[in-house]
Amino acid sequence: MPENTGFDLKEIDQRSIVRLRVHPNGAQTATEVLQLPQQALQSRDGNPAIHWLGPDQWLFTSESESATDILNNIDSVLANQLFAATDMSSGLACFSLSGQSSRTLLAMGCGIDMHPDYFTSGQCVRTRFAQVPVFIVATGELEFDLYVDRSYSHYLYEWLSAAGKDPMACSA
Repeated sequence: MPENTGFDLKEIDQRSIVRLRVHPNGAQTATEVLQLPQQALQSRDGNPAIHWLGPDQWLFTSESESATDILNNIDSVLANQLFAATDMSSGLACFSLSGQSSRTLLAMGCGIDMHPDYFTSGQCVRTRFAQVPVFIVATGELEFDLYVDRSYSHYLYEWLSAAGKDPMACSA
């Protein structure tokens, strides 16, 4: 990253990522036993952190727990329920974006209102960002995690880098 861009962008390696989808009839039970976020666009901090993807879908992320450990825990807790839990660690790339210009940079790439009054710490959203599907988690006031299909990771990194240097060079 060039100096004085107002943001810091780095790829997060070694993050465990597990996607959970439950049968809609069992979503309430799953949210209670696994303490899943029940409201749209909400995340729950912790280890693993859990992010709401939809009424019957969540994303588990962890720096210290392996995907196998997360899957085993889900398996044991939801043993009597219909669900699908998938290790997405190899399929998704994660970027950490932080700094004074991070919200402006995110707003340049998507139609989500990134103002701190509307997209606050602890919220998450799936959106198209710079023409690719991205999942954004607000981890702090000026800190965000971006999850993208690994095949788009180079493109997203280059787009963010170019937009940080010259906002007119990129069009969302």
